[in-house]
Amino acid sequence: MSKKNKRSTSGPSPSSGQARRPGLTPAIAGAALGVFVLVVIVWIWRGAHAGSPAAATAGSPSATSTASLPPFPGASFPSQGHAHLDPGAKDDFVYNSNPATSGPHKEIFSDQFVSPNPLPVYVQVHLLEHGNVLLQYSCTCPDVAASLSSIAFGFDAPLIAPNELQPSVQEVQQGEEVGKAVIVAPYPHMKARIALTAWTHLATLQSADKSKIDSFINLYLTNEANAAK
Repeated sequence: MSKKNKRSTSGPSPSSGQARRPGLTPAIAGAALGVFVLVVIVWIWRGAHAGSPAAATAGSPSATSTASLPPFPGASFPSQGHAHLDPGAKDDFVYNSNPATSGPHKEIFSDQFVSPNPLPVYVQVHLLEHGNVLLQYSCTCPDVAASLSSIAFGFDAPLIAPNELQPSVQEVQQGEEVGKAVIVAPYPHMKARIALTAWTHLATLQSADKSKIDSFINLYLTNEANAAK
């Protein structure tokens, strides 16, 4: 349910024979430069989000570029069912994979395509049941999180209105309901550095290999055969 850019100048000091010209103080000049950089970043993001041909080609998954590569399906796990837990029920089920790929869960969606916090297992499984794909990482690694978020955005962008800087909760959950969302979140409770999960499928990586991640997502996103309800 988801395919980021994060100067001071100095001139010669006036000679003793030159009068200093009035100008901006360093603090005001720095603030103005900061605002300018922020505007440029937002403009670039909105241009990509609006779906210009160049941006769409660069940011969205390419079937042509991945067609010649071997598929990356990950490992398969027997389904542990679709049991729905009551909202207040204790979640002490022992899942057959980590992260979980099927089994009892609570009917709760997430509210962001890119979550800063780990998702409870019973939410993860619910998202997978609907046909969504999760990209999770166990490290404290902003570069990995940014790479996964960029990949996810290539798939999630069609779910977001082009005039918005970020998706609404309604847009996120509508995308998750129909199994079209790629969700990114940290998950420290696993041995793998990066884990890709779909219903009954799990793949692990040491780095954010875009071609492999795109392959995994294309195999399972919105795949009713792997997310039968």
